[in-house]
Amino acid sequence: MEKRIVLVGIGHVFDISHQIENVINIISPDVVALELDKNRLSFLLSPTAKKGKTPLYYKILAKVQERLAKKYGVSTGSEMLAAARKARDNNLGILCIDKDARCVFDTLWKSIPLKRKLLLLLGGISSIFVSKKRVENELQSFEEEPISYFEQIEKHFPEFKNIIIDDRNKFMYNNLLKSLDVYNKIVAFVGEGHVPGLQHLLENHLEISVDIIHLKDLRENALMTSSKNNPI
Repeated sequence: MEKRIVLVGIGHVFDISHQIENVINIISPDVVALELDKNRLSFLLSPTAKKGKTPLYYKILAKVQERLAKKYGVSTGSEMLAAARKARDNNLGILCIDKDARCVFDTLWKSIPLKRKLLLLLGGISSIFVSKKRVENELQSFEEEPISYFEQIEKHFPEFKNIIIDDRNKFMYNNLLKSLDVYNKIVAFVGEGHVPGLQHLLENHLEISVDIIHLKDLRENALMTSSKNNPI
């Protein structure tokens, strides 16, 4: 039987829960993969559970996402929660394919010099007050020229590009490949910024069919694959 992965680009601050539920219904996957680690999934499902020690910059990033999500009338992680709940409603398994978030940010923090640490903290704090229009402009910039967008990130902040994007892409890619030993059809919900890298890695395997649903498609409620331009 054909091995198939559908990569779905999401944004952690947008109201796309209904579209995500529709994707699962339309594709009817064998399993749902999420850009989460087990701890983050547990916290989403039980937000009152006690959390462990959290690094300062991780707290700032979480606060930024929380503020941005409120601008769109949702709570942070609502799209992942919708996917997890829909998977359970459809009696599907849930795969947590991402690295442990705290370990990732701990690695990032240790890898950068003091000057960049200060810039990160100041940038994170100022991002709390970013406007909705700025978010839309940044997203549009990425959608139009994703390669150029990542080149700029790598130029000014190579550690962020390598640790937050590239290393996690490889980690999630390996987990998806392993999962194909068990499942034939996987729908994977990952941040839109991870889609180009994962698509590139997966399409090196000719025996795997890879379809893409971008965040833009979800927000416009157009469930089409950009890679083949055919309806899912």
